[in-house]
Amino acid sequence: MDLALLEQTLGSRGEAPYRARQVWEWAARGASGYDEMSNLSVALRRALAEEVPFSTLMLETESHARDGTVKALFRTREGHPVEAVLMRFRDGRRSLCVSSQSGCPLTCTFCATGAMRFARNLTASEILDQALHFRRIETVDHCVFMGMGEPMLNLDGVLEAARRLPDLGITHRRTTISTVGWLPGLRRFVDEVEEPIRLALSLHAPEEGLRSRIMPVNDRYPLADVLAECRRYFELRHRKVFVEYVMLAASTTARNTRRLSRGCSTGRSSR
Repeated sequence: MDLALLEQTLGSRGEAPYRARQVWEWAARGASGYDEMSNLSVALRRALAEEVPFSTLMLETESHARDGTVKALFRTREGHPVEAVLMRFRDGRRSLCVSSQSGCPLTCTFCATGAMRFARNLTASEILDQALHFRRIETVDHCVFMGMGEPMLNLDGVLEAARRLPDLGITHRRTTISTVGWLPGLRRFVDEVEEPIRLALSLHAPEEGLRSRIMPVNDRYPLADVLAECRRYFELRHRKVFVEYVMLAASTTARNTRRLSRGCSTGRSSR
């Protein structure tokens, strides 16, 4: 739900500030709508249902794999596509892969989202609504920002969403933010984020020339500079940096490249 609109609506009705917290706590526990919020008056529940949509995203389709993975395609209010994935593991983990943008401007050649037209950054509420959709299905305990988009290009929205994930049962240590090496955002992450949120680097090539061919961002922010920032993160925060890598044959066709990029979401999912 649009949390800013929620607070504005409650304030305009003269409701106490704690009401917004009550609504959020119900949503974070997996409530499917305002009707379940028994500590709110019936009149208030009805008013919220009319004035504050329960989700900022509209679910268009869901795909279910034999291994239990669920991929959801949403649309924003303007119709922009957003994908998120629920991954079920045999050891009981329930991990979410969420998007931070609709489309991506960085055009990595192996990534299906990179071939899309970039629409815009997602709001924190739109990011959270991806997670809340699956929280209504079952409990969740891990989240990776590895779907559509480059999280470091939308760092404020990503961090605002990530800082609310513990309310859904996803601790900071089980939250991972991935980057292809967008240095302005990465530097901010290193300097500003004190919570133990994990950092992952989409590497994909160890050599500058090859990386530039498949990841144009490397021309702007060379790998050596990105790795230096990752080392600074380790030295400052004493936390590991996770490395993501996909290996593609030099003769890989465009069709196979698209297939490889469908694992987690339409976005940088092949990592």
